[in-house]
Amino acid sequence: MKAVPAVRTLSRRELTVALAARQMLLSRSRASPAEAIRRLTPLQGQHAPAPYLALAARVEGFAREQLETALADGSVVKSTLMRLTLHLAAAADYPAYHELARQARMRTWRNRYAHLDEGEVAASLAAWLREPRTNDDIRERVGRYGVPSEGWEPVIFARTLLPLVQLPPAGFWNDRRRPRFVVHPGPYPDPAAAATVVLRRYLAAFGPATRRDMAAWAGVAQRDFTEALAQVRTVSYRGERDAELLDLPDQPLPPASTRLPVRLLANWDQPLLAYAQRERILPAELAHLQLTQNGKPTVTVDGRVAATWSLERDVARARVSVTPLVEISRAARREIREEAKRVALVCEPDARRVSIRGV
Repeated sequence: MKAVPAVRTLSRRELTVALAARQMLLSRSRASPAEAIRRLTPLQGQHAPAPYLALAARVEGFAREQLETALADGSVVKSTLMRLTLHLAAAADYPAYHELARQARMRTWRNRYAHLDEGEVAASLAAWLREPRTNDDIRERVGRYGVPSEGWEPVIFARTLLPLVQLPPAGFWNDRRRPRFVVHPGPYPDPAAAATVVLRRYLAAFGPATRRDMAAWAGVAQRDFTEALAQVRTVSYRGERDAELLDLPDQPLPPASTRLPVRLLANWDQPLLAYAQRERILPAELAHLQLTQNGKPTVTVDGRVAATWSLERDVARARVSVTPLVEISRAARREIREEAKRVALVCEPDARRVSIRGV
């Protein structure tokens, strides 16, 4: 009888190194903004500068205007996606992310608005949204369908039913204007095909991971990935707690001894939100700080969160303030200062001086 190969168990350290490699945190890439975002999965855009901070950490030679150009030419779009939060997505992948992310919300939508004809309302609203509209416009229009027009309910109603994207300059570094929305033209895959695309992107960016991890990150039910998991060829590992971890074949799993450089991550940076269990990047002793909720930008030392940071600008100076959360070695503090200066000059290229505080 042929022996069944033993399933490899991956240590926490191996998972930390794998995450750094997949997320361009081991070595920076020369990718365009759209290609980098495709590889990383959509970047959190609740705070307008956050995607710029995320790309500054990962893309060699990145400049603010590169992402603004990608938004202007449509190769990157800003929209409400996973967990009902704003993201910047590669336009080519946006339809799949939208279609998957809306599945759980549509189940609620169909229950709450069972009296409405879904197809008729969608067609009417989509025709109206061929022209740019503001949130206030949408509130007034959706009120015609009997939905309360106060607060965010009418906006969520429309963003769930239709793939609404924000028009540039939404997503620009300094944009503070009220966004305008239109329907993204698509075409759109069916839910199973969308889940298949997203599953491949997720595992390439964050694997190995559990089914629970992928569902928590996407903000959907595990069953929304069932057909995709049957279609996509995966390999299995075990975590230290014996949970099954899935991955795509032939993905990088560098050795645990790999040195991981210091990186300054963005507000709600995706690696912090990519798992139900986050020990590979967020030490358990820091969980009480609720960094995944308050969105403070973080500093990773040896691949895990060790500090928070902020970037401020006065007339001529960019100032980076670092707040250590654990004991940080002298060598790591020196590396943080060097990386902080680099990131500050990427994000504030006309600053004549950079100051670093806290390390």
